[in-house]
Amino acid sequence: MALLETTVKNGKVQGIVSGNPEVSAFLGIPYAKAPAGKLRFRAPEPAEPWEGTRICNDFGYSCWQRDSGKNEAFREMVKNRPVPFRFLRMDEDCLSLNVWTPAETPEEKLPVMVWFYGGGLQGGTSDDTTFDGEGLCGHGVVLVSANYRTGVFGYFAADALEEENEYHACGNYGLLDQVAALRWVHENIGVFGGDPGNVTIFGCSGGGRSCQGLSCTPLTKGLVHHVIIHSAGGLNPNYSTPREKLKELGAKFIRFCGKETVEDLRELPAEELQAYYDEFSKDFDNWFNITDDGYALKYTMDEVVRRGEQQDLDYILSTTKNEIVRPVQKPVTLKEFPEIRFGGRTAIFKEVCDPETDEQANDYVVNAESYEMKSAQLAWARVQAGQDKKPVWLCTFDHPAPGNQYALHGADQMYAFHTLDKQYFEVPEEDEKLSQTEMLYWTNFAKHGDPNGEGLVRWTPFTKESPLTFVIDVPECGMQLREVPVIEKLTETYINWGR
Repeated sequence: MALLETTVKNGKVQGIVSGNPEVSAFLGIPYAKAPAGKLRFRAPEPAEPWEGTRICNDFGYSCWQRDSGKNEAFREMVKNRPVPFRFLRMDEDCLSLNVWTPAETPEEKLPVMVWFYGGGLQGGTSDDTTFDGEGLCGHGVVLVSANYRTGVFGYFAADALEEENEYHACGNYGLLDQVAALRWVHENIGVFGGDPGNVTIFGCSGGGRSCQGLSCTPLTKGLVHHVIIHSAGGLNPNYSTPREKLKELGAKFIRFCGKETVEDLRELPAEELQAYYDEFSKDFDNWFNITDDGYALKYTMDEVVRRGEQQDLDYILSTTKNEIVRPVQKPVTLKEFPEIRFGGRTAIFKEVCDPETDEQANDYVVNAESYEMKSAQLAWARVQAGQDKKPVWLCTFDHPAPGNQYALHGADQMYAFHTLDKQYFEVPEEDEKLSQTEMLYWTNFAKHGDPNGEGLVRWTPFTKESPLTFVIDVPECGMQLREVPVIEKLTETYINWGR
């Protein structure tokens, strides 16, 4: 039986038996104070100690965000889930984390995996059945998942905020929440049987982008040893916003709210502030984002990697085959292509994508996000292959989830966590096997910084001599050389963008 009671620095905690009787779960442990009132738009402060034993049997509040649970179509869809969907419970007192452990004693020193959820840095929660840890922890790791601030609460920036702290920085509160969670892991995970000297961070989409930020900041040195980035990361100017541009956006948002100062925004009830941001952020260009604040990040993330100033860690960079497919009412033609907008990526796509046929024009529009993510990661892999650092492990998840013709953005998460049976469909035997295979690669990587192990198809890192991508699929995985002309063009553009 895994341990059910232990003591962290702030006090005693009592967990529960998870869905796997050999794994215990400690849910909703606070790692920082509520970032409310005067602490809104500030770096997190350590949580207060408590008296007695804290019963950790439920997730903490999710951070404020747009609530998809209010959408009737969404509510209808989740009725089909075999496991009840956990709808959002939001509050500013949201900085908590969860620990799943198979350890029977604190002395076991198991590898630790810390998950940061996706949501484009605009939302997301650790309180999601997709990320339950009883499956993954069955492979001999301790899992931590943490809530962090997103959207206006996590990345709002303004000149006035730079005057409030000794670092003269603003924005990146969500990133600093994640740093605080990792410091908590370093100080406390040993009592759950975890090894603070062997920590892997991983995340998808906005969580993957966060993992890149955490590997590009000096604030996590010694706290992180391996990194897995799903469907994000790489050399892409859209993955972080320059500081001055973000502050201009902050000033625009203050005016949008009909206010004059940062203090006016602090006085707004959280729900009202989120309602303003829901309307403001309908335009993709108005999203608050990770920034080069001068404290957590000296440069934008892509520039950090170009300069070779990212930490020299073990990295897996992973995408899905199709990522986000943009539906079109009718096929796009060559004539129509110049009028197409690609959101924040328009400038890059218009420079690089020069279709010669109607079929190419339509393909570029439908698969824009897939090409973007694959190119950005490939750019990182190529740049790092020329640096005096460990090579990255590059891969793509090509298997469509049951009932879908595409391997879509985020679909690989339920395979990595072995939570397929908590979704909307019956699980074929081949998908069950693929989930077990991916968990083995991921947990081997967490244990050794190398995904390979007994009984698995050999995966080699990406180098100049062997520029291959590892493909995760059925009936088997394997190394492939993938050369797609538009990805090649985009990759070179990302490597040199802005230079």
